[in-house]
Amino acid sequence: MLKDVVSKLDYSTFDEIALVIFALAFVAIIYGAFRLRSESTERFSSIPLSDLVQDPIKREKPTEETE
Repeated sequence: MLKDVVSKLDYSTFDEIALVIFALAFVAIIYGAFRLRSESTERFSSIPLSDLVQDPIKREKPTEETE
């Protein structure tokens, strides 16, 4: 009985739903990337090269890590 139900399912609607979800997520990410201010992008781009730690929420002056 379960085999008959599964064999009669039409998966093409799931393909279309997945495509729409992907497209919406892609547009949301691109929109978010273009909304960033230039100072934010400069700060984000220097993160891998910087030894200074900065809390993005508090926006404090950067402090050096002590080991």
